[in-house]
Amino acid sequence: MKVAPTYSILLAEDDENNAELLIRYLERYNFDVDHVIDGVAAEIRLRKTRYDLILTDNRMPKFDGIDLLERIPEMNGATPIIFLTVSNEKETIIQAAHNKKLVAYLLKPIDMRVLIEKICQALKIGAGSLIDKKEYPFEIILLNHTQQGVEIELKGCPYGKNIEKLVQEISLFLKELSKLNSILIKVNPEFFYFKNGTQVLYALKVRLATKYEIGKEDVIIQTEH
Repeated sequence: MKVAPTYSILLAEDDENNAELLIRYLERYNFDVDHVIDGVAAEIRLRKTRYDLILTDNRMPKFDGIDLLERIPEMNGATPIIFLTVSNEKETIIQAAHNKKLVAYLLKPIDMRVLIEKICQALKIGAGSLIDKKEYPFEIILLNHTQQGVEIELKGCPYGKNIEKLVQEISLFLKELSKLNSILIKVNPEFFYFKNGTQVLYALKVRLATKYEIGKEDVIIQTEH
């Protein structure tokens, strides 16, 4: 199976509740979202990381979205921008529309379906390029268990989970087994729809080695990625 590409988005939004809703919705699909709460933090992040798309609110601390449009570093000079604003900011909308990097603006409250449509247009991808992680439910499968150790498979995408939850789920799955000398984990490609999947697997390896008092070299991870 070929894993679909993941698109990186910088979200500049000072309202934590709005940001959480946007992140939760976008990361259901193959978007990785980095979140900052003001224009200064956004500019710093844009100097360090290249993004596929920028989503920015207008009203933010330190400097606003209009200022940010004018301060995009060269690294992200060609990165498309979607502006988030409210209906009573007509002058702001007109001012923002003169920026060549601006591909769309959306009025709050954000219609998520329209947001996805505008993002696809900005990235020049079809709706068929989107991967709904909910279509790949996560499960742990026991493949083999011997005196030497256990072999399991991680199938699907652990969407909405963190490393602590993953370790807890796997530990619960393994708890009925006798003392383990080694753990072989086969990872399906869908796992990598999960944000930072490679780093998560390494953290999982360390946590499981510690929990079962075995060497890190005894926790073997096989991927097709």
